[in-house]
Formats: sequence, structure tokens, C-alpha cells
Amino acid sequence: MKEVLLADLLSGALSRESADPLQKQIYDIVRRGVLDHTLVAGQRLPSSRVLAQELGISRITVTLAYERLIAENYLSARGGSGTFVEKTVDRPLLPPASPEHVQRHVPGLSTRGEGIAGGAAGLGQHTGAFVPGVADASLFPFHLWRRLVSRHLGKSNLALSGYAKDGAGFLPLREAIASYLRLARAVVCEPEQVIVTAGTHQSIDLCARMLTEWGDAALVESPCHWAFPPVLAAAGVRAHAAVLDDQGLDLAASKLPRRARLLITSPSHQYPTGVVMPLARRLELLQAARARGLWVLEDDYDSEFRYDGAPIPSLQGLDADGRVIYLGTFSKTMFAGLRMSYMVVPPQVAESFSRACASIYRPGQLHLQAALADFMADGHFSHNIKRMRTEYAQRQIVLRDALAARVGDQVRLSQARAGLHVYARLDRKVSAPRLAEAARDEGIVLGQPHYLPDAASAASPAVVLGYGGVPCERIDDGVARFARALGRAGENRPARRARR
Repeated sequence: MKEVLLADLLSGALSRESADPLQKQIYDIVRRGVLDHTLVAGQRLPSSRVLAQELGISRITVTLAYERLIAENYLSARGGSGTFVEKTVDRPLLPPASPEHVQRHVPGLSTRGEGIAGGAAGLGQHTGAFVPGVADASLFPFHLWRRLVSRHLGKSNLALSGYAKDGAGFLPLREAIASYLRLARAVVCEPEQVIVTAGTHQSIDLCARMLTEWGDAALVESPCHWAFPPVLAAAGVRAHAAVLDDQGLDLAASKLPRRARLLITSPSHQYPTGVVMPLARRLELLQAARARGLWVLEDDYDSEFRYDGAPIPSLQGLDADGRVIYLGTFSKTMFAGLRMSYMVVPPQVAESFSRACASIYRPGQLHLQAALADFMADGHFSHNIKRMRTEYAQRQIVLRDALAARVGDQVRLSQARAGLHVYARLDRKVSAPRLAEAARDEGIVLGQPHYLPDAASAASPAVVLGYGGVPCERIDDGVARFARALGRAGENRPARRARR
């Protein structure tokens, strides 16, 4: 091929209107020509000066494209002789594989991977009525948080920009968490027992990996948080339903699966039913766990928000055997995207958990942990909890009043004056699938209880109504939409889009 033909090839394909710069376009065209043998191995190409003149573009544009092609062995530069096409494979570049070929020949997911990917993944919506489990980030003092983060993010604190030396987390934060838990939750702990994690999902995962063997089982309240079964399954642990009644998890009445090692419970405000476990049942649970050789994971996800008295002391504070692991989170007290939680583990396993956390997860984000330590030490954390406790208490009152006025005895609400949601049991005649469809048409979200496959059938359908992200002035409108959806779901015909 003569040199002039390369200019013809390029000039017919280059576009000054393209989003790609001319340098990249030249590289792509020449590379394709080499691979499909339009440009023959050993052929001499025009110099960058000549080609630039023929194309009417900058010489540096051609030079940079040539240099990249030479560096990737599509071309070669021979001193004093010019630039030449390198030899490639003896067959043309294969065309892209068809979707059918990919489907037949590309390796797929494992059975475990398919189970994880096909399981529950939470709600796609994170704001509005009545998304459960979300805090109102619009009321968080981000101006203070920004200042604290900036204090620790910079060249003067380079040690905080790397990996954590201690897998358990930034020591001043662990000290602040331990001090807070001792006062607010009656948790018996020292800073060495606190492990900082990237969310409760990671806390559960670490516990499963450290305390079970592949194929072991866990007893989980049913209904439960949607994430527990898939997180356990990813660690090779089978989730089984424990008996749940109006006093919480009843371990003595639950069928113990073979190779049971873990028990997961939320005794201070069961999710999602809102049941609060009384002291007598807590002591019974600890005795039964001791008899059955179980580790107990206490998920204390929103106990800071109790509106009819002081928060209920933790189950961990009653544990005399060192078998309860306390799980807490900052997602409800601060904002969900922070993705920071913590565990309090028994002293005998604290060092092992710390090493494992460093080995598996390689934790970092020390500047955020340092900022959070200051946020707690300076009193901003406790002040924010007090302020939000007042706000959420008022929202729950408004929600309960609106539900009583608009749907009356069509729903039976959970009694706990706590948390960021209420659990609403519905009339048996209501179709849960039609209610979910009608609610979407009304522009609201209803949380659905997550039952384990081996759980007893629910007595009646139920929904979870979150009010954490709904201002008081918007609650009544949301309840009106819920009432319309509820009315259509109880009818013996498919739901249709409501008139506005």
C-alpha cells in the first residue's frame, strides 16, 4: 500500500464532530487496519510530518498516535528508515461473539452466586413515604460534620490516609463507642472489644466466618431483616426460622436445626414487628443459648429512639457466659451513606476478630473514623440523638393519628413507641401483591416483611410503614394514598392506577 492510501483511509474515516479526539481516532483506525490486515506487515507508513500535512491536522496529533501504536507493537520505528507495520496473527480479527455464543460458552455464576444475586436486595427507593429503616439526612448537621472531616483530611494527617494498622478500627473512636454504650445501653465492654465495621452486613458476615463452619446453621427471627439470609448464605451458613411470639424470639420453643451455631435477634425492638422482649424472656433466651451451645448476635439497630421511657438495657449486659455479640450502627443516628457500624465481641475472641477484620476486609477510611470520634467526644452525637428522638416521636404520633382517622380498624399497629417504623397487620381479605401494586401507583412505598421459607405462615398480611424520612406535614397525604391503595387491594379485581 502506498503512503497516500493511508491518508485516504484516514481522511475518509476521521470526524471532527466526534466526541473522540483525532489522536484516538487515528490510533483506532490504524490498529484496526493492522489487525484485519488492511495494512500489511512490513509496509512503510508515511512520516508524521507528511501524514499531518495530507490530513490538514497538527503533527503532534499524528506523532502521539504513532507513539502509542509503536508502544503497543502494532508499528515499529526503524531509525533512519521510517515507521513500519508489525506482523500480527495470520488470521483476521475475530468478530464479536454473538449473545447466543456468550450464553453457551462463557462461564456463569456458581449456585451460591445465583442464590445471592437472585435473593432480596432491599428497596430501590431510599426517601419518601413510607420507606422503612431510613433516617432523615436533611436534619443532620452536615456543616459540623464537614468541618470535622476536613480537620483530619490533609497532608498534616497522612497517617489517616492509609490502611488501618489495627483491624478493629481507630482507637479513639472505639474508646468513644465503648464509653457511649456503657452509659446509654448498659453494655459491658472495654475499647479492646469494639470492632468498627463497614455496616451491619459486614458485622454479620464476619461473625459467620469466624464462628461457624461451612454448612452450619443459624436461627433467625421470622420475619427478619431481608439482608440476614443472603449474607449468611454467602458465608456458607443456612438460615432457619426461630419461633417469634408477642414477647419476641422463643428459643425454648424453636426447633434446633442440625449444626446450629448462631442465633440472631433484635430484642429491644424486633424488626419488623416492633415486639420488645421482656426481661424474663431475655434471661430464658440466654439460658437456652447456653444449653444449646449457641452464639447470640444481638442486633440493636435503632434502640436510641424510644419515646415512652429510657432505652431498654441490652441483652449483652445480662450475659455472664461471653456468648453475646452486640451489633450497633450509625446509619439510624447519623445518615445511611456513612456505612459505619460496630460490634462488641467477648474478650476471649476480640484479638482474633481484629486480626480477621484486617485480613479479610483491609479496613481504611480512618479520617472518617477520626471525625466520628470527635463528633462523639464533642457532644454533637448525643445532641443529635436527643433532637432526632423528639422529631421522630412526633412523626410517629402524627402517623398513628392519621392511620386511626383514615383506615381505623382496617389495620392493627405494633405497640412499641420506638424506632423509625410501625408494623401494620392487615385484614385477611387484603391481597398483599395487589396492595403493593396499588401503593406504587399512589407513589408510596410499603415495606414487606421478609419470612424465611421454613417459617410458620403469617396470621395475616402486614406492611412496614417507615416514617423516618417523612416530615410531619407530609404524613397525612401519604396515609391518604395508603388508604386508597388499601381500599383497592381489598376489592376482588386487579389494582389500577388511581386518579389524581
